[in-house]
Amino acid sequence: MYSLAAQLHKQVKNQVKIKEVRRCSRDSLSNRDFFLQTFIVSNNLTSPTQTSVVLNSTHLGSRFRTLVTPAGRCGAPVRGRSSSCSAQAGTVEALLDELLHHLAGSELVSANSTVDLPRLRSKKDAFLNDVVSAFSDSIQRPMNIAQHGNVATNKDKFIADLVNEMTVSELAIQMHLMFADNIIGINSDNAGYDTAMEVDPTASVGVIHDWYPTNSTQFNSIQQLNLEKSRLKIPFLAFGECVHGVGSFRQSMFPQAIGLSASFDPSLVYDVGRAIGTEARAIGVHACLAPVLDLGKEPRWGRVQEAWGEDYVHTALMGIQFARGLSKNGSWADPDAVVPVMKHFAAYGSPKSGLNAAPHMGRGLREVMQEMLVPFKAVVDLGFARGVMMSYNELDEIPAHVHPVLYGALAEWGFDGFTLADDTGMEQLFTSHGVASSPADAIAQWFNAGGMVNFYDFPIDVWVNSTIDLVANGTVKKATLKDHVTKILGVKYDLGLFDNPYLSDTINVQSLTTEHAPLTLDAARKSIVLLENRNSILPLDPKSQNLRTMALIGPFGDMLNYGDYSGQWGMYPTNHSSTIRQAMKAHLETHYPSTQLVSSWGADTWTYHGQYNIPNYLLSFQGALGMRGTYFADTNFSEPVFTLQETPNRDWGLYPPVGLPSNNFSVIWEGELEVPVDGAPVDGWLGVAAAANCSARLFVDGVLVAEKVLSPNNTIIGNIQVGVDNAQPPPGGVEFLFQAGAKHQLRLEFQAFNTVIKRANFGSLNAEVELFWNLVDRRDAVKRAVDLAKKADVVVLAVGANWNSDGESGDRATLGLSPNQTVLADAIYDLGKPVILVLQGGRPFAIPEHYTNSAAVVNAFFPGQSGGQAISDVLFGVYNPGARVPLSVPFDVGTLPVYYNYKSTAHANNYTDENAGSYPIYSFGYGLSYTTFESSDFNTRGQKTFSLGSNITFSTRITNTGNVAGSYVPQVYLLRAGRVSTITVAVKQLVAFSRVYLDAGESAVVDMDLEVDRFLQVYSNQCDLDLYLRH
Repeated sequence: MYSLAAQLHKQVKNQVKIKEVRRCSRDSLSNRDFFLQTFIVSNNLTSPTQTSVVLNSTHLGSRFRTLVTPAGRCGAPVRGRSSSCSAQAGTVEALLDELLHHLAGSELVSANSTVDLPRLRSKKDAFLNDVVSAFSDSIQRPMNIAQHGNVATNKDKFIADLVNEMTVSELAIQMHLMFADNIIGINSDNAGYDTAMEVDPTASVGVIHDWYPTNSTQFNSIQQLNLEKSRLKIPFLAFGECVHGVGSFRQSMFPQAIGLSASFDPSLVYDVGRAIGTEARAIGVHACLAPVLDLGKEPRWGRVQEAWGEDYVHTALMGIQFARGLSKNGSWADPDAVVPVMKHFAAYGSPKSGLNAAPHMGRGLREVMQEMLVPFKAVVDLGFARGVMMSYNELDEIPAHVHPVLYGALAEWGFDGFTLADDTGMEQLFTSHGVASSPADAIAQWFNAGGMVNFYDFPIDVWVNSTIDLVANGTVKKATLKDHVTKILGVKYDLGLFDNPYLSDTINVQSLTTEHAPLTLDAARKSIVLLENRNSILPLDPKSQNLRTMALIGPFGDMLNYGDYSGQWGMYPTNHSSTIRQAMKAHLETHYPSTQLVSSWGADTWTYHGQYNIPNYLLSFQGALGMRGTYFADTNFSEPVFTLQETPNRDWGLYPPVGLPSNNFSVIWEGELEVPVDGAPVDGWLGVAAAANCSARLFVDGVLVAEKVLSPNNTIIGNIQVGVDNAQPPPGGVEFLFQAGAKHQLRLEFQAFNTVIKRANFGSLNAEVELFWNLVDRRDAVKRAVDLAKKADVVVLAVGANWNSDGESGDRATLGLSPNQTVLADAIYDLGKPVILVLQGGRPFAIPEHYTNSAAVVNAFFPGQSGGQAISDVLFGVYNPGARVPLSVPFDVGTLPVYYNYKSTAHANNYTDENAGSYPIYSFGYGLSYTTFESSDFNTRGQKTFSLGSNITFSTRITNTGNVAGSYVPQVYLLRAGRVSTITVAVKQLVAFSRVYLDAGESAVVDMDLEVDRFLQVYSNQCDLDLYLRH
């Protein structure tokens, strides 16, 4: 007689889907069928074929489904309650009783003379013991693993047991990145779950991305659904973008990474990372796709703004602190820590011609190993990262996604986290790189190289079925998949998700953003670089400098400018951001009321007419900033639910506004617009744009002026637009005459009809609206700006780049201002007025003529939500700038590359057509201050030599010898002069730095540490590790 355990093994051997058996209720091969079939066959009642006749002839199937209701389904993860599986033994016993009763009168039994019903009844108890034993071994154990509580005390055994239970399909799905909207669906009710998981309905979701829930209920509902519906109850991992703020666009927005890098302040970077990590985990993000550790060697590359600069030591030390902050010093189990996912691995920051994803154009693998991998290794060594994203580029003719050197490095470092493909990175193996013949071939290469998590490259059915086939035909070993998933589950384990996979409902997300607002200002101030300050014109003092009129000229004077991976109409930043005009105006009104500030845009930020948010401070309702929004639970404005004071620049993500029951809703915003125009009227644009499933109407002073009708079209302009007709108005915009001093009553009616057709892995927003304007005069913008500047005693020229030219796929062949801004700048400089050039953007600007002609130059990069206030504080001396250049500024794009740590032969000759030569205008590490400093007593604590394995502490005394408080960045460089190496090395290399803040007259000793093995090893001419320089 077969035991139940033996029957289980037989089912496995015969490749029957045991996962169907081990659930307490399944429709295809249910436990009802399995238990009854096992009982009949094991007691020789009839053959397996005849068994189905018995089962189908009984009414026990419907009885079983009645007894096992969805609420009592085995393993339903009701928090605070144990699995219901143990209660099923009684149900099985009742069913066996019914079976025996039915068999007593069955023709099958009467035809089988060997059947002894009394004997079978006596064996029922023994059979039930087998059932319970098998339950414990095959069902209850994985249940306990998934809801383990105090069961899993040994991490390795716990994960090994769980992985060994998994089918190939389940393993594959743990490595599939699920687009959140595929689950949440058009009605935001998680109705898409079954369709999204149709390929294997009982598998656990592995990883989710592009989600950003707004409350714990939204997060917990999907996690609970995942645990309820899955066999092994493995909680998912949620990813999120966190380059310089959480990608929800509803939370704090800090300076872009290139700005934070300019701070040269590792402790600040830690604080920012800690704030972002806390805010991310508060909305359920477990892993942040940051930091970007690419070396920014190519400033034409649009994503250089995400990097930490051109130097590997600097990038490593800043990246360490950002990852340390995100991870809370690697305290994975803490509820406010996240897993940093380093990117992009590797050598992504030096693409050919600056074009995104182009082949690496560096000095080969030696440079990659000696410099570009150093920041990644440092973060891994210190235990602050558990994920790494591969890069698009090829390296030495091998795509990075499958490069053996890169995966070999991770293995050598003992990296115990997961690897992640970048979006389309695997697909490119057969579409662009041409090294794979099909999706299946690309997937095989990915797994066998060491790749784990797929992005959105392949639909889940293609991903899973290809993986099953690859294992079946031996191309990929199941052991390989198990090894990969073991690392993913290890991260989930360390995050504490097996103990508590849910999000606490006690976290106040809004209070966190309020708490971090001062840090956004501090970070923006500390990221501003003072490049020029001729005759100490800064800080501006209108009284002593007799400044009766100041002109603020340029498109960035009254504009929000966050950079890429931030959006332009995020809920929180838009309501809590500052512009330069706003901050300067407030400062003058408070301290210098007799000084007038006039302003004019003079040019668009790029070569087409853009849609720009109306800053919050120019909108009001009954004296309060912003407009009053009345939210309705229907689409015809008849069921008001609540009101909010806000700016009507909204994307609600995957959900309706909090407090509304449906994605079919409407809003009416009402308020007053204060026109910030000086002098002659501006003939610009005013308008409203909205998403495809939305309509909007804008009324000004009671008159309908602009409308977005319901249609399949989205009229909101994205960030990077190529080939847009610059003669056309911005979509949704109408001509509007802005009069100086005018105030207009605005009413914006918005309706979301939820009729958009969703596509898998695409379009993760249900409703969007943007109230916008464009204050570039359509007739003669430059003349109008010049006319105002003529009357000023000093001009603040706010130009640069927006997210519509600097960002992912925003690669440029030139490094100047946009053509229209160049015309504006030239006209302003021709006036002969003192010009304070204020730059914003994500890359260095090669504009030597403007640097030369400016009285002062300030670079603020992408300064985040508090950028306007920070810039004003620097201009007026409220804050003394002290940041340094993180990317060397070239004289001309044709001189690239111009990084500071060049080889001696790089500048052996000069160009015949440039007087300034091939050196940068402003080199890495350069920056000015409003005060002066003196460095003295430099020493190495008595250490005169260094070797592999040694650590050095550099010490120096810094004294603020000026009259105002300020900060200084001591930098230690290793010079090649007089020394020999086995390979050619740079003429100088940064090895240590710090930033010290001192009051006037204050002095402090600054210590800076260098780990020789980490930063000063090279591969010799024999390819052995050697010291950077011999003595």
